[in-house]
Amino acid sequence: THLGFNWGIVWALFEFFGAIVAAAAYLVVRPDERMAAEAFRGYAPTLRTRCIAEFLGVFMLVMSVGLNLTSNSLATAWSAAATLMCMIYSIGNVSGAHFNPAVTLAVVSAGRGNCPPKEGLMYAATQMAAGLVAGLLCAIFHAAGPNRGKSLAPGPRSGYSPVTAGLVEMFFTFVLAYVVLAVATTKASESWRTKHRFHLGLSIASCMTAGGFAIGGISGGVLNPAIALGIATESFHWGSLLTYILWQASGALLAGVCFRITHPEEFNGPNQDESKVETTTF
Repeated sequence: THLGFNWGIVWALFEFFGAIVAAAAYLVVRPDERMAAEAFRGYAPTLRTRCIAEFLGVFMLVMSVGLNLTSNSLATAWSAAATLMCMIYSIGNVSGAHFNPAVTLAVVSAGRGNCPPKEGLMYAATQMAAGLVAGLLCAIFHAAGPNRGKSLAPGPRSGYSPVTAGLVEMFFTFVLAYVVLAVATTKASESWRTKHRFHLGLSIASCMTAGGFAIGGISGGVLNPAIALGIATESFHWGSLLTYILWQASGALLAGVCFRITHPEEFNGPNQDESKVETTTF
């Protein structure tokens, strides 16, 4: 019923509007683009700018997951991972591209000044707010979709206990957080010809793909408290939201502990201060 030339014009107008919103968001998170050369050399994003970037990244990630669930997509894991990777490459060097309160907790717990606790708290609050807003928007589509009336809240799938679902959520959140710490917060090897780490977006996003397919049939493969909040809000049913957040936080803390064990060079030696870098390096 929504076909033909006239509707094509409507779609085009919405697409142009999306492009305008994208340009505006770019200018907000990239104020350095309008700076003179002298000011640009000493530029560092403010906490407000970084939080806006985190909000944008989490919002897009939760929207992607929510719309996939609404439409009964079989490719939710691929779609979520692709969204995460795109946002990492887009604004990773603005905020560090955590896009996940559990990842922020892991970075804070790993120390080295990459994300002080106060900033981590601001990041986590922003990420959860973005998940909530995206969930409310997805609720509009959910009410009109094939799953209307069906709860999408995080929780164990049929045949699995809450403990089983929680354990696999903890494990794959650990994997995700540990990979972030290992590839995005460490000093570049002296043997590398460049300090750029173009592989990290793919590495981190691949954890979402692996977790989504491996445990999607057990726990949903959420791996992110902001996503858990978003999909719970989408169907206005909270399910195991709080317990999922606790399991995911446990995985993040475990990642921080293991990182300290496996990467002692990041905490010792004369170049220890050099480890205080942005959470992503491009």
